[in-house]
Amino acid sequence: MTARPDDLPADEAARWALRVRDPAFADWDGFTAWLEADLANNAAYEAALDEQEAADALFDVTPAQPVATAPERAPRWRLPAIAASVALLAGVGGWLTLDHGAELQTYETKPGERRTVALADGSRIVLNGGTRLSLDPDRPRVVAMANGEALFQVRHDATDPFVVTTADGTRLVDVGTIFNVEVNGGALDVGVSEGAVVYRGVDQAREVRLDAGEMLTRAATDASPVKRPVDRETVGGWQTGYLQYTDAPLPSVATDLTRSLGVPVAVDSALADRRFSGTLSLEGGAETVMPQIAPVLDVQLRRAGDGWTMTSRDARHR
Repeated sequence: MTARPDDLPADEAARWALRVRDPAFADWDGFTAWLEADLANNAAYEAALDEQEAADALFDVTPAQPVATAPERAPRWRLPAIAASVALLAGVGGWLTLDHGAELQTYETKPGERRTVALADGSRIVLNGGTRLSLDPDRPRVVAMANGEALFQVRHDATDPFVVTTADGTRLVDVGTIFNVEVNGGALDVGVSEGAVVYRGVDQAREVRLDAGEMLTRAATDASPVKRPVDRETVGGWQTGYLQYTDAPLPSVATDLTRSLGVPVAVDSALADRRFSGTLSLEGGAETVMPQIAPVLDVQLRRAGDGWTMTSRDARHR
């Protein structure tokens, strides 16, 4: 019997699901190309994984480890943007898988680069530019984040919580979650799109729960964390080509622009206390973006080597 066209993605997904669970599987380039070829392939692969897990449970079969999986299904507002960003950046970073039993593995992106790490349990980590994190393949649900920004889409397991740690000892424990983390020295921003995250400070004495639509900001390691509301649809918004802010320090905006555009963006000391609320579009690359956002930020741009410095618009009249 000839398969109907509607059945083809499901049939292909079932074949890929069987192939990638084989520890000897090596065709990651082919697998990535197939995932990125059509959004329907991603959905079909997830369905195939669900059927595979149901069959494993029925026959009490333990899946081989590790296996690379398609990302956990994202909320409807985010999935197309995520798929598009992964497809556009496949040549830059691509999908990464982990070798069970290997030494500590570190993943790093340059400014302007993004990378996705897919874990065997269905969780995934999307690294923004200028980011560095490490994990032990034997304990892939514990991530040490040195610096930068990453979006975590976590498959919750109450018996094995997913934990993100920072260099100063801060711990973020998931409670069934999609959340974004930004680390810059001792400064920390955590936003939750789905589920919840528990923040535990350096001394582990202070515990703060963040639910979907909440954000925690800490200015320095020894500073008190501040919790505030956030539009859950803006969490990890850098993946969609937009940066959205509410009363953000201008130097933080410059750091985000450097990370996303891949060019240095600095702020003149006279504007160090300036704050910004609004949305910035990243479409078109640095040479297009920077002149367009200068009026939005109410700044003047001065070329500085390969990048820009934001100065006061009044400076040109001095």
